Parts: sequence; structure tokens; C-alpha cells
Amino acid sequence: MELKERFKKCLQGMGKSKNIINNDFQFISEKPKDGGLLFGHKEIVITLDKVIKKSPESFTIGLYGDWGSGKSSIAETLQTDLEKQNIPLMIFDVWKHEGDALRRTFIKETHSFFKHHEKWKSKYKGTDELLDDLSKSSKGTTRKPLNFIQLMKGAILLPLSFLLLAILTWVLTDKILKLDYFQKDDIAGALTAFLGLFPVAFLFKFAIKFIEDIKGDKVEYIQEKIQDPIEFENKFKQLIKSLNKDIQKVVFVFDNLDRVSGEKAVQIMSTIKTFLDPIDKSIKDKNIVFLVPCDESAIKRHLRKTLNYSKDFRGDDYHRYAGEYLRKFFNTIIWIPEFYINELEELAVKKLEDTKIDDFKNDELSALIVLVFDKNPRQIIQFINILISNYLLIKERPIEGFSLKEDIAKLAKYLLLIQKFPDIMDVYKHTLSYDLESLPPELNEEIEGEKRFSEKRVSEFYSFLKLTEHVKIESLDLFFKLRRSDFENKLENSVRLIRLIETNRINQIVKLDESSINEETDKLLINDFEFVKNFNLENKQHELSEIIIEKMRKISNPILLAKFIDGLLHLLKHKEIELLPKAYRMIYIKLKQHENNISEISLKLLIEECYSKISNKAEKEKFRKVISKKHIEDFVNAYSIK
Repeated sequence: MELKERFKKCLQGMGKSKNIINNDFQFISEKPKDGGLLFGHKEIVITLDKVIKKSPESFTIGLYGDWGSGKSSIAETLQTDLEKQNIPLMIFDVWKHEGDALRRTFIKETHSFFKHHEKWKSKYKGTDELLDDLSKSSKGTTRKPLNFIQLMKGAILLPLSFLLLAILTWVLTDKILKLDYFQKDDIAGALTAFLGLFPVAFLFKFAIKFIEDIKGDKVEYIQEKIQDPIEFENKFKQLIKSLNKDIQKVVFVFDNLDRVSGEKAVQIMSTIKTFLDPIDKSIKDKNIVFLVPCDESAIKRHLRKTLNYSKDFRGDDYHRYAGEYLRKFFNTIIWIPEFYINELEELAVKKLEDTKIDDFKNDELSALIVLVFDKNPRQIIQFINILISNYLLIKERPIEGFSLKEDIAKLAKYLLLIQKFPDIMDVYKHTLSYDLESLPPELNEEIEGEKRFSEKRVSEFYSFLKLTEHVKIESLDLFFKLRRSDFENKLENSVRLIRLIETNRINQIVKLDESSINEETDKLLINDFEFVKNFNLENKQHELSEIIIEKMRKISNPILLAKFIDGLLHLLKHKEIELLPKAYRMIYIKLKQHENNISEISLKLLIEECYSKISNKAEKEKFRKVISKKHIEDFVNAYSIK
């Protein structure tokens, strides 16, 4: 029966492996499927549709919502709906073009949108030449056109120059050289001989050069790419007027405004009002609408930082001013309402199911996600994708004592911790503190008179732990590496214990007494003291011995080896425990190989906690000789005995 159960488990394991090998899982897209919107966003799209169609000229709409609340999805759905009504909507991602010149980039993107869009390209007459002076400078030469006097000079002097050239040729050949080529009674022959000496191409070039000399010197010029705002306005007018007359309204969405730097965000808002808005008023047969999705609080922070009003406005005064600034900028505003917890919970459960991972069908997991991300659907989706990646990693490296099915919520909580509090989790890692309920003293330490972490930050961490207390992580040591070495698997929290041993910090701990602890005692030392005091090693000598043996096998540095053995002996003395015989044998073997550093180990502890525990008489005698030899050498060297 037992064999049958083992075979059944083996088949189940094979089935799970096959599931992963076939990549039978699914990451979650942030975009709604088939244009479907949740949380009442469809009603917002319908409302925006009505507002846009009835909007007068120079109309700017604000769509307020937190990051990840669905603003971009609303804009994309609105784009599809308006397209059916012959109203183009272009989404300009200001975050993507944050480092570019706004006016120049906006005009280029608008031209590209209409030129390549399947529906609008047939209704757009703009050409690429329209952008020539936007992106490049041009070089050339120019001269003033010929005036009347210059024309008269050319008409008289050019024929005279040809006549003079012919006379000189005749004098040279007929009178001086006495040749028969130019005879007075043979005009045709004379012309033929003349053209033989001076081809038509030469005479033509001579004429051109003669005219150029009359016109004067050439002047080189460089036509720079346009810089003046008025030139940009005219260029944008050309672009809009290139649309067919049946397009009477155009919508521009400035997306991700709240993601750019404060100065850039305010600059973009100013450009919309001072550059684009007047253009809208000057184009009679076209009406332009601007839609700006943004996080109101983020924009207000940008205003405060960029406009430097913090000195003049405080508290409510500032908020009133910032609100008034935005009201003057927007003609109307729509707020995305907050979400109900049950809506987000349904979303979390649905998205966890969409991953096709059975282990994600966990009530603790879905509750944890919703409690942490109670205002942001996008963060829920992003976190689930993060969870998938780390889930697959652990699938590839199974951890003894950790079940993905049973402990998936613990993994999720750890991922949330390192995502939301990376600075605090670094302290846990560096101090080898694995108990979340016990805050490392370093969190309250001061650096140059200031606390390392603000009270607000520590309070946020405590609030998170309280909020997620239904998922308890017994120890963080597993999650810091998402794996366990062989010796770590054998004893919980062994990593910290080994660290205390190999750094010889155990020596300080064993000297500490509860009665001697006061306010001046190092808080980290107290923390380590409590850890060692509460570390239960009863009936775990076997596990500890295996850990020690494995650790010592990996130590090759003689100095580190001596420190490790010294710390280990202090621990054994303090906890009043013994190791397995093979562990003492390993100490003897390693010290025999690296006997030069034996004197760095407490001789008293070496004899009481190691030498006396070796049962093999032959090995014990050899060990005695090694110890004696080294200590005698050290004594002789110390007193310069010859």
C-alpha cells in the first residue's frame, strides 16, 4: 500500500513538472481585453464623448485620477469610440518625449499620426516637406536679381565681347601667322574655323561667367530650423488645415503628464494654453479639444516645487492657490471615483485565475493583494506578474520545507516587503535579522545627529505588518535567497547563528549578563544576546554538527578557520551542549592542516570543549602533540628563547 502511495505521488510530481515545462501559465496584460472597461469607466467614456461633441473652441478637459486608476485605458477606449464618429483623437505621451522640445515633437507626432493612421491618412493632405524646417537646417547661396542697367550691359557688352574675340582671332591667324583659315571672301569657312578653335560649350560657359560677373558676388546663407513660437503656431495651423473639411473637431490627449518632472509638467501646461489654445481660436472650420489625464495631487506638487510658491503660501493657502491655478487651466474636470474593495477583490481573484496557476487560487493571497493595493488596479496586475516570475524561479529550485501551494501568500508578502520597503529590508539582511516582529535596532540609530529612518517611514512599516498580520512569516532567512544550502536546511535560523560564530561575536555575547544590561549597552549586542539565548539547540546536536562539518569543509583561510573554531567553542560552552564525535574529528583534521593559527584559539576551551571530547585515543594523542607543539613554539618565540 505504501509503495502504491509513493508511485501516486511520483506521478503527481511528474504532472506538475510537465505543467511548468509546457509553460502553462499566463502573464496579465494591463490593457482591458476587447476594449472592456471595469469599475464604471465605461460611463466616464460616454460622458467624455458627450462633453467633446458639445465643447466650444479652446476647450481643455481635466481627467483626475491616481496613477494606475485607468486614465490611459479610458483615453484609448474614447479614441476608438470617437473614430466611429469621424473625430480624430491623438494620444501624445509626454513622458515618452520628456527630453524633447515639446512644440517640435508634438507637431512631428501629429503629422505622423494623421499620415499613417488607417482611417485619417486619406483625409490628410500634409506632406513630409511640411516638417523640413522643423528638424534640419539648410545651406545655400543667393544673389540679388539683375536690375535694368545690368541687363543693358549684358545686351550690349556680351555681343561686343564675342565680336572682339573673333577680330583678335582673325588678326592673329591672318595678319600675324599668315594662315588661310580666315578669308574675307569665305565667311562660312571663317566661322567653321572659329568654332573649331572655340567650341560652343566654351562660348556658352564664357557667356554664363560674363553674366555672373555682371550680377556680382555670391552670398552664402544658412536657413536654421524654426525656433520662434510664432513659426511653430503657423506650422501647426498648416497641419490642421491639411485635414479635409468634413473633419470639424480634433482631440489631443496629453497622457502621463503626472509622470514627468515638475518643471516639464508645468511647461507643458503652459504650452497648451499659450501655444495651442490660440491656434484653436484662429482656425475657423476646425475645433480642437485638449484632454489631460493626470493625478491632481501630483500636479499640485509639481506646481509648488516649480513655481516656488512654498515661501508665500502655507497650508490651506497653498492648496487653494494650486486649485485655483488648475481651475483656470481646465474648462471642465471629471474625477475618476474611488474603487470599492469588493470590486478590487473580484479583479484580484479574476486575474489570479487568469494566470492559469492553480497554486494562486488562495484566499489569503487575494486578500493580501487587495489590502495592500486598495486603490490601484494597475498595481494589482503588476504585482501578480512579479509573483508569477518568482513563483517560476522557486519551481525551478524546490526548497525543502517550503510548499508553494501552502506558502504562496508568504512569498507574496515577502515580495511586497522588498517592493515597498527595500531600505528597511536591507537592514534586516545586513544584520541577519530574520524575525519580522522584532525590529532591528539599526532602524532607530542616528547618523550625524539625524535618525536613519524617519518616524513616518517606520510607522508605515509597522502599519504594513499590522495590515498583513494574517500572513505570518516565521523567518526571513529562506526568502532572502529564495533557496537553502544544505546546512541551512538542517536548522532554522542557522545562517544568523553561523554568522555570529564566524565573526567571533559569540565571545561578546557570552560575556553579557542580563543583570549588566543597561541603557548604554549596544542595542545590536542586546538583540544578538536575546537571539542566542532563545535559540533552542536541545536535541538538535545532530543538525548543528552537520552544519558545522559542512561549514568547516568550505573554510580554506587559516585565520578565518581559527576564528570560527574559537567562536564555536564559546557557543558550546555557553549553551552547555556537545557535538557528534565526527564534528570534533573534523576540528582536529582542519587544525592539523592549519596548525600555525592554533594559538589564536582559547587554549582552555580547546582542551575542555574539543580535545577532551575526542574518543579515539590515537587521534587524541596526535591532537595533543599538535596543540603542545604550537603553544611551545609560540612561548619560545615570545620570550626569544634559543
